[in-house]
Amino acid sequence: MEDYNFNSYYLKYEKMIHHLLHRYNIKYCYDDYFQLLLIKLWDLLKTFDKSKTNTMDKYIYTKLKFYLIDCIRKNSKEMNRFIPTSHDMMLDQSFVEHYNCEMYSMLEILSPEELLWFKLTLQGFSTQEIAIHFNKSESTIKYYRKNARNKLKCHFLF
Repeated sequence: MEDYNFNSYYLKYEKMIHHLLHRYNIKYCYDDYFQLLLIKLWDLLKTFDKSKTNTMDKYIYTKLKFYLIDCIRKNSKEMNRFIPTSHDMMLDQSFVEHYNCEMYSMLEILSPEELLWFKLTLQGFSTQEIAIHFNKSESTIKYYRKNARNKLKCHFLF
């Protein structure tokens, strides 16, 4: 973009950023979100194409708004995540009571890796996260999943 001076754009769009943060009731981590939106503004100013959009203000507002929504979603998803500990124990063991499964009979059917896959899956972890916990590839975790499902299907008639 010609005559690119970020300070002048900062002064121009600072109120817009504050408006977006207030509109979405950002109270915690306000400064962090403000910084993220400033970085996004800087990126948008570098990539703005006048031939595609007539009004730069509307373009900036829309892009910042959707970026903020994405950041809020990402942050809320990360805050609701449970983390497995090193000794195959979960920080929250309430899932055992929630799912009335015959855990002791599964101990005999499933291998230790398959049982741990099952516990982490019940807790809501993705295949990628389980692979990180196991320190193995995703295809290995999928193999554990396939074997565990086949064993459970035969035993419990799913």
